[in-house]
Amino acid sequence: MRRMMLSFLVLFSLSLLAGVARAEGAGQKDLDEAADLQVGAETLADFEKVISLAESAIKKGLDKGQEEFAHKMAAATLYQHAERSAKAVLEPPRNSQWQFVRQIALKNLDKAKKHDPKLPDPYLLIARLHAEVQDGDRKVAQENIDEALKLLKENPVELAKAYILRGRMVESLDAKLENFDLAVKADPKNVQALQGRAIIYSEKGENDKAVADLNLLLAADANNQLALEAISQVLNKLKRYDDALKHIDKLISLSSKESRGYLLRAGLHAMKEDEQKALDDLNTALDLEPRNLLGLLMRSQVHAAMGNKDKARQDSELLLRLVPDLPDAILLRSRIAASEKRFGAAIIDVKKLLHSDPKNEEYRLVLAMYLVADKRPRQAIELLDNVIADNENNADALRSRGDALLSVGKHAEAVADYEKALKLDPKDTGVLNNLAWVLATSKNDKVRDAKKSIEYGKQACELTEYKKPHILSTLASGYAEAGDFETAIKWSTQAVELGKGTENDDQLHKELEGYKEKKPWREEQIIEENKAPLEPGKDDLET
Repeated sequence: MRRMMLSFLVLFSLSLLAGVARAEGAGQKDLDEAADLQVGAETLADFEKVISLAESAIKKGLDKGQEEFAHKMAAATLYQHAERSAKAVLEPPRNSQWQFVRQIALKNLDKAKKHDPKLPDPYLLIARLHAEVQDGDRKVAQENIDEALKLLKENPVELAKAYILRGRMVESLDAKLENFDLAVKADPKNVQALQGRAIIYSEKGENDKAVADLNLLLAADANNQLALEAISQVLNKLKRYDDALKHIDKLISLSSKESRGYLLRAGLHAMKEDEQKALDDLNTALDLEPRNLLGLLMRSQVHAAMGNKDKARQDSELLLRLVPDLPDAILLRSRIAASEKRFGAAIIDVKKLLHSDPKNEEYRLVLAMYLVADKRPRQAIELLDNVIADNENNADALRSRGDALLSVGKHAEAVADYEKALKLDPKDTGVLNNLAWVLATSKNDKVRDAKKSIEYGKQACELTEYKKPHILSTLASGYAEAGDFETAIKWSTQAVELGKGTENDDQLHKELEGYKEKKPWREEQIIEENKAPLEPGKDDLET
């Protein structure tokens, strides 16, 4: 609006300079009155008066220069009127009469285009009024944004803003990236363009490029909080947790009284499996904002991971009191029930969620996990078949089906799923470990492959820094299958030492004794399907 006002003042000044030298048309009096009113116009009524006077002046007649000035004034004021009205449509909370207001705004914008076809602002606003509402016409939006881009070719700063708008309008990530890239090229200093392009790079999995863009932003402004938050999230995806923490620490130093930074840092600590630090940050965040839903959800999850079941339940119950139908809270309640081996209650909760969102991949994967835990692997396999049919590149579903297939003795099929999952995520230590284990321990001679087992086992150990006893045990099984019992005993001994006091303690000792007797480990599970009816948990009865 400020830019438009300046243009009015320039035009008005030029008209005054013309002074007595100009030829007075019949409409000049109305135009002069419109120009005087325009300078201080603030309300919609003021704008309407200016528009009426400018159009009256044009109708009555003006000399050529003054007529052009009147058209520009009418166009600019019509745009101002429409822009003010559009706030009720585009900004929350939306006005209850927004559809009627939108029609008026679009009508004024069409008139503005007729008065001054070279003014780009009306085209941009028409595009927004069609693109950012449910019943808008996407084709009209596209036509108007394209026209605005043509008009802004000589104005790189405004051109970048138009590309950003078009980038938000298009749906495919490639099309979005193309527009945000053009915006950056038009105006390399545009913060929104760089941030937008970085986010798209991240969504496309091109995280290194995202980091590069965000570093450019931080080089220009080290205190850019949006960039600090965004770069920490991208570094998190790259598993560069320590680098991410440095940026979040900076963010917290800039906004220590806001909960957001502490929540982000808690998430990073959780990824590093440092539950106590995560809990400390979550407590700080919730002291600042006691009813923060994300904070309560995260703290309940951390408490559950730490074995603090009562505290985990307290947070989840508070969540469900605050938002009774919150899916994340219901899902969390199911996880707590599962951790207490109340699988019936856990399964029933997830089925409730699937009732309203039957294609949700996360819910279906969680349900499959609970079914396996409740000794219903065949039901889980059937469910996972459908998930993979919908998305054959779902690595988590492939791994889960592989685990379920192992539990019913279908080792060859499990290996096939693990190998597909590994192509999608080569650094998944769970898949590497399970694949290496079945290749070393299967009773099916055609499945066993000592060389591959050792290869995958080593990769899993390297990724976990040789600190996980069950993965060291897997590596030992590979060497035992290869007949290298000396090396098998070495890794098995380390597994026993690291696994003291864990639930796998007895199993690890048995494996070691077997290797000392030069016996490779063999394993085959065929779980009998649990056909007992599901029983509701205590929470369901209370509800």
